[in-house]
Amino acid sequence: MSEAEQQLALSKPEAKAAVMAGERGLQFTNMESMWRFCTAVVNSGTFKDINSPEQALIRLQAGLELGLTPIWSLSNIMVTNGRPAVWGDGLLGIVLARPECEDVIETFEGDGDSLTAVCEVHRKGRQPVIRKFSVADAKRAGLQGKGVHSTYPKRMLQMRARSWACRDAFADALRGLGVVEELRDIEPVKTVKAVERPKLVLPDESERPAAEAELVPAGEEQDEQGFKF
Repeated sequence: MSEAEQQLALSKPEAKAAVMAGERGLQFTNMESMWRFCTAVVNSGTFKDINSPEQALIRLQAGLELGLTPIWSLSNIMVTNGRPAVWGDGLLGIVLARPECEDVIETFEGDGDSLTAVCEVHRKGRQPVIRKFSVADAKRAGLQGKGVHSTYPKRMLQMRARSWACRDAFADALRGLGVVEELRDIEPVKTVKAVERPKLVLPDESERPAAEAELVPAGEEQDEQGFKF
């Protein structure tokens, strides 16, 4: 190859990794295609709690490992108190989609201060897993009257019973995944101010174009309990 041909080859832009699409949307075959998607997610501004491609990538990968498609991975997975977690209905959907799941039955017993949420998970070849969470349990945990527990107490009891039953019956499917409604009730650990450190890049990763640079907000909003959203 002549010197002119070599210069011409070097001047050509590097081909982007193809992002394949199937009946259920995008299909990723390598890290680059996932990174391109995550960059597009941040640039779209659609998900207000995703401020960088790295954050999108973590949620995307967590959801894909659980069998969720890309958009539903970002919609149903979030990091709460340092752990990837899923919203209550997302948890139920993952369990119901398992072929071993026969049924998930949710009921209530009693009323007033005796109100108890009951979740019964039936898995093929096993005894049903039944878990309960009551008003008395909420009081004992110091949850009653706090945050969402004050506005939707019945729903919060249901979410706790569901979380316990589904995680105990399908630990292999959920792989230790937390539940947002449960993790939000844990008091955040106070830590010292983080030391600023340089961003790490892959050994073969060149300087990213400005359009793909990480988007970091000037400040992160917090709710009244100190949780980022």
